[in-house]
Amino acid sequence: MATSAQCFDMRKGTWDSYLCEEMNLRADLLPEIALCHEVVGRVTEEASRQCGLAVGIPVVAGGIDSACGALGAGVINDGEVQEQGGQAGGMSICTDNYRTDQQLILSYHVTSEKWLLQGGTVGGGGILKWFEEQFGYEERIKAEKNGTSRFEEITNLAKKILPGSEGLVFLPYMAGERSPIWNPNAKGVYYGLDFSKTKAHMIRASMEGVAFSLKHNLDVAERAGVEVKRLRAMGGAANSQLWTQMKSDVTNKPIDVPNSDTATTLGAAMLAGIAVGIYKNFEDAVAKTVRVRRSHVPNERNLSVYQKNYRTYLELYARLKEMMQ
Repeated sequence: MATSAQCFDMRKGTWDSYLCEEMNLRADLLPEIALCHEVVGRVTEEASRQCGLAVGIPVVAGGIDSACGALGAGVINDGEVQEQGGQAGGMSICTDNYRTDQQLILSYHVTSEKWLLQGGTVGGGGILKWFEEQFGYEERIKAEKNGTSRFEEITNLAKKILPGSEGLVFLPYMAGERSPIWNPNAKGVYYGLDFSKTKAHMIRASMEGVAFSLKHNLDVAERAGVEVKRLRAMGGAANSQLWTQMKSDVTNKPIDVPNSDTATTLGAAMLAGIAVGIYKNFEDAVAKTVRVRRSHVPNERNLSVYQKNYRTYLELYARLKEMMQ
């Protein structure tokens, strides 16, 4: 968690004395930095009374959620990428070397000797949740009648629309946007509406817009010198085969889906397991716990239409940026 502090030296993995001085912060007040897979204490009698855990259970340092999610998805080697599709979206690229870019986020991986070059977006599964809440009354009724979920019914509508949504493009900046544009004033936009477009078009365009935001971050990372070969998807959105395939097609990268709903929790448990000797190391932990459930490869037939819409996606924001202020 020290990596989130502004006085942390990301190169050395220590507190930065110079920055502490600049911030008028006493370095001796900062806690000792521990490895994420290090036992830092044990459950005390008082803690046991409050939480019900047995006295003496080891307490392990742990790590930030995105890094634990990357570990839980099996991302521990240089060039491996975790793609996140929870309420928000994002990606974490594991790298052996210190690499930074002003448009992205750099943090230590929970594996300690590697870094994560990360992108975080506001558009993820929350986009579909918003759409369903505002426009999904019919789908809620169908879900109750058919014994399905409302998101399954919404996805079924999106399946009826061809890749590219017949030119309808969506900017998923529904609460501003984080990386790579870092603009709290950015706004969501549907471009290309006409009388031929339906709710199904808007649903598919919404999902494709989230995929474009992922590609935007990956493109910036690759320009910074990071090679991206294959992604591993986690989060609720990874349960959607349609959405994951869209992301594979848009990014032109293969995507594996391991423990999509439990990757973050699994990563934290793996840190504890390594700390107490259940696993020999991170490689052993991944080998024994992470299982790929399905894989997606890019469909070349969809590449040209997504490349065209992606160019529109980028140009829309470039032209509307000043207006959004």
